Amino acid sequence: LEACRDDHFARSDLYVYHYPAYYPLIDSIKYIDRGAVIFYFHNVTPPNLWGSAFERDTLTKSLVRVTSLAALADLCVTDSEFNADCLVYDHGVDRERIRVLPLAVPLDQFAPGPKNEALLRKHNLHGKRVIEFVGRMAGNKRIDLLIEALPLVRQHVPNVVLLLVGDDSSNPAIAETVSRATARAEELGVTPQVIFTGVVDDQAPYYRLADVYATASLHEGFGVPLIEAMASGVPVVASNATAHPWVLGQAGLLAEPKSTEDLARQIVRILSDDALHGELVQYGLARAREFSLERYENDWGRIVAEATTWLPEQPYPRLQTLEATVKSAANATLKDLRWLDNAADVMQRDYMVRSNAPLVGSLIAWVRRNLTSHLREPYVDPTFERQVAFNREVVRSIHEQNERLATLAKAWQMVEQQREAQRQEVQQIKDQLLVILEELIQLNADNAAAARRLRDLWQRNQAFLSQESQSEASAND
Repeated sequence: LEACRDDHFARSDLYVYHYPAYYPLIDSIKYIDRGAVIFYFHNVTPPNLWGSAFERDTLTKSLVRVTSLAALADLCVTDSEFNADCLVYDHGVDRERIRVLPLAVPLDQFAPGPKNEALLRKHNLHGKRVIEFVGRMAGNKRIDLLIEALPLVRQHVPNVVLLLVGDDSSNPAIAETVSRATARAEELGVTPQVIFTGVVDDQAPYYRLADVYATASLHEGFGVPLIEAMASGVPVVASNATAHPWVLGQAGLLAEPKSTEDLARQIVRILSDDALHGELVQYGLARAREFSLERYENDWGRIVAEATTWLPEQPYPRLQTLEATVKSAANATLKDLRWLDNAADVMQRDYMVRSNAPLVGSLIAWVRRNLTSHLREPYVDPTFERQVAFNREVVRSIHEQNERLATLAKAWQMVEQQREAQRQEVQQIKDQLLVILEELIQLNADNAAAARRLRDLWQRNQAFLSQESQSEASAND
C-alpha cells in the first residue's frame, strides 16, 4: 500500500481504519491523497492497567500514535462518549470531527430464555445463584476484585458462585492475571466457588445461566457484554468507571471503582430484592433495544454519507490543509526559471591562467598551467563536470515541478469556477424555493379566508333555518 502498487486502494473513495491498537498497516493512512478517511477509534487499554510486562510497550506505542493518526483523518468515529472525551482531551481532536457510534448486539441471539440444562450440569450450577462475568481475563478487567467480593456476597447469599466466561490463557499477560486471581481465591477459601470456563463457542446460553452480571473493569471503551447481559434479561452491576455509566444509563447499578465492599453490596441488593431484580431486567431490556443492529447500520450509513459528500463550504481538516496548499500554488506567481539553465554550469570554461607580473608574466602563467594540469585534467575537471550534470538534472526536475504547479493552478481555478457555479445554482434553487414558499403561505392565507367565509355562510344559513323552523312552529300553533 505504501508503494501504491494496489490500484484499488489508491483509487478508493472511502478509507476506514479501525484502531483497537497499533498495527503496521495503519501507517498507510499517511499516503492517502484522495477520498475520505475515517479513523474508527475503539480506545486502547492503558499500560498501567495491563498488569503485565508482556505487550506493555505495544500498548504504550498504540496510545502515543493516536494523536498523529487521528490528525490524518477527516472524521473520527468512536463507540462511546468516554472515547470521544479521550480523543478531545488526551489527543487534541476537534470535537466537531468526532461522531459517536455505539456498538450493536444481535438482539435475536441475546434474549431471555430458559437455562441450558447441559451447561448447568457441566458447571454444577443446580441450586446455585450465579454471578457472571464475560470477557478476556486481562489485567484491566480486575477479576481479582470480583473474587474478593465473592466471600462478602456469600455472607448474605451462601449458595452463590462466580462464573468467569472467556479467554483465560491465550497470552502470558492473561495467564499472569488468572494465576494471581486463582491464588487470591485460594487465600480467601472460595476456590470451589470460582469457575473459569475458558473460551466458549456460544456466549448467549451462558448469559441465561446468570442471576446477575458483574464487572469490576477499570477501563472500557464501550463494554459489549453489558448490552448482551441486559438483552438476555440479566441485571447488571458495573464499576462506575470509563464507559460503563454511559452504556448502562439508568438500567443497572454502579459500584465505586476498586471497592470490593460496594461491589458486593450492589450484587447483594439484586440477589436479595426480587422487585429490584425485576425492575432492572425491564430497564435493561429497554436499554438493550437502543443498541440494535438496525440502529447501528442506519447511523453508520449516515456517517459514511457525510464523509463521502463533498462539502465545499465546510471542507474537512485534512482536505482544508490540501486546499490551502493548492490555493497557495494557484495564487503564487510561477517564476521564470530559465536562468537556472545557465547557472547549472558552474565550470569556468573560458578561464585562462594569467599573470600581471611585468616581463615574466607569460612565463609565470605557462608554469602555473603546467604545474596544475596533472590535477585539473584527471580530477578537478571531471569532478566539476559531474557537478554540472547533477545541477542540470536538478534544474530539469525543478522545471517539471514548476510545470506541474502551473497545471495544478489551472486545475484549481477550474475547481473554483465550478464551485462558484454550484454556489450560484444552489442560490437560485434557494430563491425559487423561497418564492414557492411565499406562494404557499399566500395560498394558505387565501384558503383560511375562504374557510372563514364559508363558516360565516354556514352560520347565517343555520340561523336562517332556525328562524324558518320557529316560524313554522308559530304557524302551526
